[in-house]
Amino acid sequence: MSGHSHPTHESKPSSVLGSRLVRKHVDAIRYDEFWFHDGSIVFLVGSLMFRVHQTVLSAHSEVFAGLFLVPQPPADTKGQEMIEGCHVVQLHDPADEFIDLLKGIYRPSHFDTAPAELGDLLTWISGMLRLSTKYMISALRQQCVSILKTRFPTTFADYTAMISSPTRKHYKSDDVMRAARLAQECGVREILPYAYYCVARMGLTRIVADGGAADISWRDKTVCLVGRERLRWAEMSLSHAFLFAFRPAAGCTAPAQCGAARGPHKEWRMLEAARAPTPLRLFVRWEAMNVCRECVVHAQAQHQAGREEVWQHLPVIFELPAWEDLQKA
Repeated sequence: MSGHSHPTHESKPSSVLGSRLVRKHVDAIRYDEFWFHDGSIVFLVGSLMFRVHQTVLSAHSEVFAGLFLVPQPPADTKGQEMIEGCHVVQLHDPADEFIDLLKGIYRPSHFDTAPAELGDLLTWISGMLRLSTKYMISALRQQCVSILKTRFPTTFADYTAMISSPTRKHYKSDDVMRAARLAQECGVREILPYAYYCVARMGLTRIVADGGAADISWRDKTVCLVGRERLRWAEMSLSHAFLFAFRPAAGCTAPAQCGAARGPHKEWRMLEAARAPTPLRLFVRWEAMNVCRECVVHAQAQHQAGREEVWQHLPVIFELPAWEDLQKA
């Protein structure tokens, strides 16, 4: 949750003090930022109260629209929970997440302040994503999903753009685990292939560590460990094509020089010795191959095609549905 204003303790109106529902929560107080004097309903969430507009929430949420269609008893009905003439509805959500949900609904510029660091971003977005999913607020949920997809791409083109960005930041392992867990909880399965790829590239000690409730399940960690070995084989196959079993291009201009480049290559040995598989990584040490320009272009094309093929199979590597099925969900 980011930058929440302080609720007001003073000047609690008598109608608030007299509400039986609020008396059950003696610390219930108004939350200033979302206490609108022309609001038509009061939500009691934890120990905080929010006076908001039924019309605004109904326009965004199918669930709230259905809730407000339920006939309300007359205001003078004995025992009916009222505050300043507004019906009181109690929600059993974390108050900080409900505040973030209201910010997403009421503040059009709220998404302009998305944090750059993944950990901060997850704290900022989690409540909105969870509750927009729960209350079927489609537009808000889609905004949250779109932001997550900038960090966990779902197309090879988006992946390429992300890793090429000069402002790209490396993710902490705990944050990747949190993101994958959040995606699972909220049904955002399309970001899981790349999230699992990031998990599979972690150190083995971290993958098998008990990271608590924020970590993915042991079953999913096992999937990532199996996927790790599949990625290693994919990397070996990909590297083999343009390094270990290099063949000169059809238009090679230096057959003797390029032909001599065939066979075990020091770059192959470097890749083979790497701790974690990186089949999606862009190979850049083309000058070390000591071949002509035409052969470099030929090898680059093989390398690019291989990386794209690995990306296409990423969901299957981690026992998920194909990309097109994930994106339909």
